[in-house]
Amino acid sequence: MDGHRFFRYATIVAVALCYVVILIGGNVMASDSGLSCPSWPSCHGSFNPPLTGPAGIEWAHRLSAFALSVAIGVMTLAALLFERNRRPALLRLSVAASALVLAQALLGGVVVESDLLVGVVLLHLALATALFALLLLLALLANLREIPRPWVDFARRASEDLPPSVQLARSGGASGDGGAATPSENRPAAPGA
Repeated sequence: MDGHRFFRYATIVAVALCYVVILIGGNVMASDSGLSCPSWPSCHGSFNPPLTGPAGIEWAHRLSAFALSVAIGVMTLAALLFERNRRPALLRLSVAASALVLAQALLGGVVVESDLLVGVVLLHLALATALFALLLLLALLANLREIPRPWVDFARRASEDLPPSVQLARSGGASGDGGAATPSENRPAAPGA
């Protein structure tokens, strides 16, 4: 397997694991298991607690977060080895994902130490959402050499169908024609139409 293909697969694994971490985190919240392991990073002083009940749910969240951290570390290493010269943007996004997952893990400890302070819990969720979005973008960019032409055409047609007020705001101000929208008869036809 070549290095670029390995990196592409690593991005997909990272996205899938991030989704699992978020799902288990939601289960922690829904089952009120957030303080079932009152210490961090261990659980009741152990790194091998029983995986049953509320403590098992919380520990499963921590284990999945650890697996995600390892996956993002491997992905970043692959980006460093195989994408640095070829597609440096992928390396920069991978490094950003590494920083976010580290911040997320440390914030998870703060969540426990703060006794589930609402603002800290919400920040933890916001960072998880940002990490998931970043990993989705990274996987998309890594797995597509270029955006397929039908997608570009669709985005162009969709943006032309916006109301005149939105088109005016997008263009940065009023034009000589008062910001009127382009008449629909001047739009290019859809491919195959």
